[in-house]
Amino acid sequence: MKRSIPGMVMNLLAVAAACVGLAQYFTNAGTTYFKGLGTNPAVIGAAGAAIAALIIWTLIGEARPTWKDILPIAAPALLMFALLTLVNSRVNGIAAIMTFENNAANMADLQSALVAIGALAAAALLACLAAFFSVKK
Repeated sequence: MKRSIPGMVMNLLAVAAACVGLAQYFTNAGTTYFKGLGTNPAVIGAAGAAIAALIIWTLIGEARPTWKDILPIAAPALLMFALLTLVNSRVNGIAAIMTFENNAANMADLQSALVAIGALAAAALLACLAAFFSVKK
């Protein structure tokens, strides 16, 4: 079977964005300001499971209906869960930095949090769009 290019490209872009978001999350968890919060296993697990679901769907997706049809639905849901969990854990810190604790060091720590949030949001949006495309013809 020939692969459907738009679906495959969208899935790979979503995987790339999710990997960037996860990498920036680990970077942010090690910064001075956010070190006390540590890493949340829910964010790591959900983003990792979404990446795995997107890769599996891209590699073994079929044109006919099978159990694998849940993968393009599960991936955006997991990415949104990871995104909302990350935002929930960082929102107080972001608000404090933007209002009372605004200095160069804290703004540098905030940057990785905002990139992680943006990348996970982009990954969730791309995964939602990719669910409308087939990966096999």
